[in-house]
Amino acid sequence: MAIAAVGAITPGVAGISGVSGISGISGIGAQQAASPVGAAGSSFMDVLGNALEGLSTQMTTADTLATKLAAGEPVDIHQVMVALETASIGLQTGLQVRNKVVEAYKEIMAMPL
Repeated sequence: MAIAAVGAITPGVAGISGVSGISGISGIGAQQAASPVGAAGSSFMDVLGNALEGLSTQMTTADTLATKLAAGEPVDIHQVMVALETASIGLQTGLQVRNKVVEAYKEIMAMPL
């Protein structure tokens, strides 16, 4: 429902000056639509590996843009801030997933045989 709602908003957003739309946003919803979790041939390790590669790419992009900005190269500051926030949110999400996995592991290990 959220993806359909975004699609309905897109034509209205294009009318606002300075906003070209939201078609360039690639987030979790876009990844889920492109590759469902239950797809044949994809394992948990594949999904986790792809998520970590995506996070690494986001962090590398943010670092590159921040370095260019610090060096005085012509970079759009809004693009830099969006890349930094995207990387930060991705890292926070990754840490929360790791915490949940560790918590589940501890619960399984504490179960009596």
